[in-house]
This record gives sequence, C-alpha cells and structure tokens, in this order.
Amino acid sequence: MRKLPLLILGFLLTLGANAQTSAVVKGKLIDSVGKQILKDATVTVIDAKDSTLIVFGLAKADGSFELKNLPFEDLIFQVGFQSYEPFSKKISPSKSNTEINLGNIYLRQMANDLGNVTVTQSPIQIKKDTVEFNASSFKTKPNAVAEDLLKKLPGIEVDKDGGIKSQGETVQRILVDGKRFFGDDPKLATKNLPPDVIDKIQVYDGLSDQSAFTGFDDGNRVRTINITTRKDKRKGYFGRATVGGGSTGDEGVYDNNINLSRYNGDRQITITAQGNNVNKQNFTGQNIFGGGGGGFTGGGGGGGGRGGGGFSTGATTGSSGIVNTWAAGLNYRDVWGKKTQAYGSYFFNDQKTYTDQKSFTETLVSGNPDSSNFSNNVTSSIRHNQNNRVNFNIETQFDSSNSMILRPNISFQHTDNENNTTSAATKGKLNLNNSVSRTTSLNDGYNGALEATFRHRFAKKGRTYSIGINLGGSTNDGSGTNRSINQYFTQNRVDTINQINNSNSDGKNFSTTLAYTEPIAKNQLIEFNYTYSYSDNTNGKSTYGYNKNTGQYDLVVPNLSNTFQNTYSSNRGTLSYRIQTQKLNLSVGSGVQFGDLKSNNLTKDSAINQHYVNMYPTANLRWEFTKTKNLRVNYSGRTTQPSATQLQPVADNSNPLNIQLGNPALKQQFAHSVRMLYSSFDVFTQRSFFATVNATTIANDIQNSVTILPGGAQISQPVNLSGTYNVSGYFNYGFPIKKPKSNMSFTGNVSYSQSQGLINNASNYTKNTLVGGTVKWTTNLKDNFDMNFSSNSSFNFARYTLQPQQNADYFTQTFTTDATYYTKSGWVVSTDFDYIINRGQSAGYNTTIPLWSASIAKQVFKKKEGEIKLYVFDLLNQNTSIRRTVSGNSISDVETKVLKRYIMLSFTYNLRRFGAQGQQQRGNNPMNQMFRGGGDRGPGEMRNFRSGGGE
Repeated sequence: MRKLPLLILGFLLTLGANAQTSAVVKGKLIDSVGKQILKDATVTVIDAKDSTLIVFGLAKADGSFELKNLPFEDLIFQVGFQSYEPFSKKISPSKSNTEINLGNIYLRQMANDLGNVTVTQSPIQIKKDTVEFNASSFKTKPNAVAEDLLKKLPGIEVDKDGGIKSQGETVQRILVDGKRFFGDDPKLATKNLPPDVIDKIQVYDGLSDQSAFTGFDDGNRVRTINITTRKDKRKGYFGRATVGGGSTGDEGVYDNNINLSRYNGDRQITITAQGNNVNKQNFTGQNIFGGGGGGFTGGGGGGGGRGGGGFSTGATTGSSGIVNTWAAGLNYRDVWGKKTQAYGSYFFNDQKTYTDQKSFTETLVSGNPDSSNFSNNVTSSIRHNQNNRVNFNIETQFDSSNSMILRPNISFQHTDNENNTTSAATKGKLNLNNSVSRTTSLNDGYNGALEATFRHRFAKKGRTYSIGINLGGSTNDGSGTNRSINQYFTQNRVDTINQINNSNSDGKNFSTTLAYTEPIAKNQLIEFNYTYSYSDNTNGKSTYGYNKNTGQYDLVVPNLSNTFQNTYSSNRGTLSYRIQTQKLNLSVGSGVQFGDLKSNNLTKDSAINQHYVNMYPTANLRWEFTKTKNLRVNYSGRTTQPSATQLQPVADNSNPLNIQLGNPALKQQFAHSVRMLYSSFDVFTQRSFFATVNATTIANDIQNSVTILPGGAQISQPVNLSGTYNVSGYFNYGFPIKKPKSNMSFTGNVSYSQSQGLINNASNYTKNTLVGGTVKWTTNLKDNFDMNFSSNSSFNFARYTLQPQQNADYFTQTFTTDATYYTKSGWVVSTDFDYIINRGQSAGYNTTIPLWSASIAKQVFKKKEGEIKLYVFDLLNQNTSIRRTVSGNSISDVETKVLKRYIMLSFTYNLRRFGAQGQQQRGNNPMNQMFRGGGDRGPGEMRNFRSGGGE
C-alpha cells in the first residue's frame, strides 16, 4: 500500500502528458452589413462525431479569436452571438494542418428567431457574484442524481452524508428554478432531481428579501445553489421508484423509495417517500429542541457560544450508528392569477437510530504533565425522532411598484431517547471513578415563524422603501429519568442517583426592519435602516428524587429545579452608502444599537439587567477585473445573545461526571468578521480558480470554565472570555484534460483558531491548526464509462498553553474512487472504493479502513426504463467510524458501530414523459440561449431573481 501514492502520481502525470495537442484555429468576426468589429462573441469547437465540447472562448476586443490545443480529428467550429445568425464550419486539423486560419468571418443579423439552431455553451460562467455551471458539460453515469453532478464541479465538495460545500463554505440552501424546494433542505433536491432535467447550477450568496430588493447587504448571507431546469423538461412527468431487499447474513435489510414530479409550465408538483434500514437519508434532519430556547442574534446573524472552543475531525464512511428511516413529503409550486406565485411543502420523517460507541478521553487538569485524567466510556443509545414540517411562500407583484412576500412555516417534533453508559476514569495508575448510568427523555414541541416583506419602488429610479416583519414562537414540554451509580475511589464513597424531571420552555420573538433608499448622484445611493427586535424565553425545570418511604418520586431537588426568564430588546439605526459602476459595487455603512438583556430568576425572585451600546460597521466590495474575474470583500460586526439554557442557573446532572451549570451573568458576544472571495475562469483554456479567506475575532466570547473535582468529575459553566479568533483560507484550481476527456482540480485549505478556557480557574488557550488538500479527477466521457477519483489529506495540530506536554498532532488520509461501465445492451457495472487512514490518535484508534462496494445491473424494457441491480455494500466487511474531538480541556477519540456488509437485490423504474411542445424548444445540443439574449443579468435583475422574481 506504500506504493499507492506513487501510482496515483504516475497516473496523474500520464493524464497530463496525454492532454497535449498542437492544432489551432483563428480568425476575426465582423458584422456583414456595418462591418463593425464583433467582440465577446462565443466561439466553440465540438467533436464532429458526438458534438461533445472540445474548447470554448470569446472573441477579443478587436474581434479576433484563437482556440488552441485542438485534437487531430474532424471537428466543427461554431460562432454564436446575440441577435446574429449562428455560423458553423467543419475543420480537420492534422499533423500537416496544425494552423487553420479562417480569416474574416462575416455574421449576418437575425431576421427572426431561428428555433432549434444551437451552439455549445461554456462549462463555467462568472456573472457578477454568481458562478454558473452548464450541466451538459459534465457527464454523469446512468440513473444519477443531482448530487453526482455536483461532485464533478470544480470548487464543490460533497461528503458521504450528502453535505455540500462551495469554495470551502457550507451550502445551506438549494433552490430549484429560483424557488425554495422543500423549504431550506438541500438534500431533498440533490438526492432526488436527475441530472438530465438540469440546465444550470448557479452558486452565490443568497440575501434576505429586503437586502435583495435594496441592494444593501445586511450580513444575513446564506450560501446558496440554484438549480435551473431545462425548458424542454418543464412539461411532463419524471421520477424514479425503487424496491429493494437483502440481508446482512444475520438480519434482513430493505431500501424502498419513490420520487415523482409533474411539471406543467408554472405548476410543479413533487412527491417523495422513502423507507430503509441501511442508513440512507435523502433529507436533512431537524432538531427544534437543540437550543434550549435559543439565543437571539442581532446585526446580521451568527452562531451561539461554543462550549470550549473545540473542533471535531476525522474520517467516517457515512452516518454513524444504525438508522431506520421512514419519510414522505410533497412540494408544490404554481402561479395564482397574473400576480401571485405560491410554493410550499410538507415533509414528515420518522427515524430510529441505534448507536453503540466506545471512546477514550484525556482531560487536562493543570500544568502538571502527570495531572491529566483519562476515561474509557462505552455507550449504547436509542434515539427516536418524529418530525412534521410545513413551509409556504406567497409572492405577489401588485403592480410595477409594489410587491409583497409572505413566508409562514411551522415544525412539530416528538423525540423519545434512551442512553446507557459505563465509564471508568484514571489518573496514571490511580483509579478515580467508575460509573453506570441510564437516562431517558421524552419531548414534544413546535417551532413556528412568519416572515413578511412589503416593498415599494417610487417613480424616481433608486428611491425605494420596504418593511420586513418576523414573528416566531416555540414550545417544548419534556420529561425524563436519571439513574446512576457512581463510585469515587479516592473519596471512598458511592453516590446513587434516582430521579425524574419535568421541563418546559416557551419562546417568542419579534423583529421589524424599515429601509429607505435614495439616489444622491449617478450610480450612487444611500440607505436609512431601522431595526427593532424583541425576544422572550422562559425555561422551567423540576427534578424529584425517589422517596423510599412513599415509593414515589416526591422529593424536590432544589438545586436542580428552577424557572428562569430572559428577555432581550434592541433598537438599531444604520446609514449606508453604495456606489455601483460597470466594474465596482461598493457599500459602506455604520449603525448604532442599544440593547437591553434582562435575566429573571423567577424561583428566587432575583434579576440581572444589562444595557449595551454597540457600533455596527459594515462594508461590502465587488470588483470585476473582467467578465470572468472578480473579487468580493465583506466586513460586518454582529452581536450574539446567550441562550436561555446558558443563562439558567440550574445544574444538568444527566451525566453525573460532567455536570453543566448555567450562568445568569453572561454578557452578549460581539464578532468582527472579514471575508474575501476571488473567482476566475479562463474561457480559452477553461481553467478555473476560486479562493476564499475568512477571519473572525470575538469579544466576550462564551466559553467554558471547567472545575475538575478530586474524584474525577467536572462542573462546566459558560463564562465570557477574550482572545478568541480564527483565520481560514481556501483555494481550488481546476482545468480540463483532453484525453481521456476529463477534469482535474486541486484544492487546498488551511485554518487557525484560538480560544480561551478556564481549567480550575487557570487560563488555558487552545490553538488549533488544520492543513488539508484534495486532488480530484472526474471523467467527462460521452458514453460507456464514468470514473471519479479523489485524494484528501488532513493534518491537524492541537496546542494547549496550560499543558503543552499534551499537545497532539494527527493525520487523516482518504482515497476515494468510483467507476461505472455501461454497455449499449443495458448492462451496468459499478464499484466504489474508499481507503481511510487515521494516524496520531490514541492506542486502538489508529485504523486503516478499506471500504469496497460493487454492483451489477441490467436495464430492461424498450427504453431502458427499468433496472434490476445486485449490490454488495462493504465487500471486505471492514466499515468503521473513527472521530477525534478536541475541546478546550479534553481530547476524545470515538469509535462508533456502523453498518457493515450486506447484499441487496433491487428493481428501479425511471419515468420520463415530456410533452412535444417542450421538446421543440430545445435541440440536442444544450446551448440555444447564448445568442438568443443570454449574457449577464444586470444588478436589478439579479435582485429580483433572488427575491423570487424568477428567471
């Protein structure tokens, strides 16, 4: 296996060598009537046999063009330009004909629409702040889904669980034709839509409805992918249904799913359902109970406090645990009358997760190198989660000046969890404690919200006003049990816990934003913005101990019982200035916010009031060097309020060896963030480059103060500390390879973070450095074969100022390969292989995991709609999940039981039925819009698109 990196390097060098060609075609484009130069026209060369794209470019300012690296075979040269008839000519480069000069090419203006005439489109386009990928330029295997297409795009990463990153940032929202699809769930689009109905993949930062309207960025950015469907696929049916069953050898496995879409112009309906016990989840899970009431965030969003400032890393092969999933949903979209667009969804899921884990944890105690505590834990848990969620959107354009958007949503959740843990802690050769515990919890609640935005444009260009209102409410009613036996050897005592608890939380929030824009000069605007926000959260918890005399749980435990309320209100005014030219879009602003945080201990009738005054600076820059190169810089300041759980002064002893305690004296955080993004695409060489830099520093960061007790237990309490900051950088460089026709990309990322924690009141800075890189090679062949290869390396360095002897370095390497071979007769053979190496971790956790799966399938029926497949997962029966977690005072290595080898036989039916009218809108070659009026959208058009205006 040591030779594997050398083999990979040799393979990549061979690909590079095979990519060399020498033919060139050049010429000049001129208007046939006025004889003026035609710059920026699209020039392409395609293969004469199968019409696949060979090379693409644009005419220069003098109308000249030159396309290099052409293969020695029959080709077709094409020109496409808006309002001009397309030009096409066959060329035949050879060793004796390496330079083809077409001279002056005179283009004729169109008399009318030419219908089905097409030219080939660029695989990547950069349109202001949007990176657009042409789906037809990236070939996928038969019966693929959108996720498979995304894996082939430069700058896009998709992990084993379906999580997506773009330019190193997590994609939180995926739209379909500019509209939300099943709410904000990315997986429901990427794991269900087939690539053959996709026209474009657009990646950008989505803005709030008001920001999209005014053009002033309020900092509420969401990394977004918009999937546009092909126009010839917008009238008809498409979908897929699968029924599968098999065995692990010990028990049966099943995998059944269906998704069906009916498109009829503006009306689009999609239904989806799935049931399986093989850890497949075609949706994103939702937990409305996770925040314990949640914190209110001001000034453009932000996260809550990070208890300990740690991070988690490692290599896994998919979902940990064994998951049984049932889910179903409906997505609806339509136009009501002439002025209203409506779209929404309902989704239900029922999941039961069985988890068996073992972990080894080192806990830092003080500066003494022999003072660390070590613990081994074995945990078994069952988590049952049921969730219903409804999302709806109504967008009404009353007239050319007035519009309104309504976005109501509500989620209902039920959870039933059971956890059993056995642990043993030591300090050197000294036994500290043993513990056996069992906890259960039952929760029911809802989370609802309404977003409403009204927007008005005055007759004077640039003068607008808008008002946005957000309402929200949530409840959570819970009950639980806590039973444990804890033996402390150094103190020669045994503690027994036998308790029940009841909890309830209620939260509500309201905010409104008024914005007014006024033009002050050509291409220049100012914005006045006022925001008022209010949140109110009440948390109650009652704990009762077992009474041996009565046989009932009727002994109130005072230090574990409490009712606590916290409210936060703020008023913020902001003045911003924006200038926009052909190359520059710059906005700067500053605001002041007055905030009041009130923490009321209703049980003890005591309160803490805090008043804040904060400045809110903002700056946003976009500079277009050329149409294919731009730089974006964003700066913002924001506050984050502590959550009700962090404030509530009541202990959580569900883990008696790690007791959590709230802190009612917590202050709000304030973060300064800078973000830079650079995008570049060379239309002649088709080479792309993306880079991102992020930096954040946080004042009054909410971190943990940990007190280690003599018996080895610890008490953690959130406190405000300084010294938190993080810096990260990312780049991706991609380019095509001619033979074999494929794409190569190199990705690098580095990050450094620092946070302060307290261990027994002693300051400890945790400094984490991560250096990683990925090499990705994906084929782009027309027929018969599809292959993808990637190599990912991750080096992690953890440093502690309090106990530098415990500094840790560890490394993870993952090689991933998947290949599919398919014949014209309908046979499909697929295999995928992951080779995962973990090094530098605790003894027993330095693993090497080969995960190999394979399948053979036969497509049946006249149009190959059906497929019978035999699939074997984890042929070598080696699947394992290993993960390391580094926090402010501990390092944990965790191994989780995962699904191992199984064999499954399945039948899949693929439905494709599209109307003839739709087929006439588009030819076989996928680029018929470049010369029909394509090109970049203006800033105003882009804003309308992002606020739901459609294409």
